[in-house]
Amino acid sequence: MKKCYNLLMVMLMALLSVGFASCGDDDEPKSADIVGTWALDNTGYGAAVTLFQFTKDGTFYEVNKSMLNGETGVDIFQGTYTVSGNVLTITYNYLYEDEIVKCLYKVKGDKLTLTFEDDGQEVTATFTRVKDSAIEPYL
Repeated sequence: MKKCYNLLMVMLMALLSVGFASCGDDDEPKSADIVGTWALDNTGYGAAVTLFQFTKDGTFYEVNKSMLNGETGVDIFQGTYTVSGNVLTITYNYLYEDEIVKCLYKVKGDKLTLTFEDDGQEVTATFTRVKDSAIEPYL
């Protein structure tokens, strides 16, 4: 009987330890949440389109497509990114010098919100998850 009681207690402790280990903070962002392609909402520039893509290997792409005087222009930027907690650090790889942008990020469902400082002003940009095929023609 004592052997059965000891076995029951060991099983109960194991079950409780698994239960406690799974009780984490579900609001903490996970770096895998950001992987994918995102389209900027409400660019305010008519036919302008801005797409971001974050890959699993830490590569970042930005595509800006705009219409000016009837001409379509496309700018493509590439770099790397890292995630630490809710801070996203993007490093744009330019020919002569890299530019580093740090921002707070939040993913909720199919929405990505980035908050960063631009010329001393706090800016919040909202993106919607889109299919990777939206950016592929430009890469």
